[in-house]
Amino acid sequence: MSKEKFTKEMTIGEALEVNPKAEVVLMGFGMHCCGCPVSQMETLEEAASVHEADIDEILTELNNMNDKHTCSCGCGEEDCFCEEDEDGCDCGCDCGCEDEDEEE
Repeated sequence: MSKEKFTKEMTIGEALEVNPKAEVVLMGFGMHCCGCPVSQMETLEEAASVHEADIDEILTELNNMNDKHTCSCGCGEEDCFCEEDEDGCDCGCDCGCEDEDEEE
């Protein structure tokens, strides 16, 4: 599963188009500007500089997040992720949704 990589030249708006969950990572670095009109023009590198955050660390977290995929359970929980390898996804879901299915 190949996804677009985040780069320091991307605007915040472009980053959110690549993966809307990027907002959670950016907010973790004090960048609460995702809904701001400036986010459509300001690059990730510019925003990191303004917020005195390490752009390389931000990109690492964003790209690590983007390399994960949502579990096939389809529960939609934000924390329901697993790693996909060459054999596919077999690590399951730790959000508890599989347990709920068994109760029904």
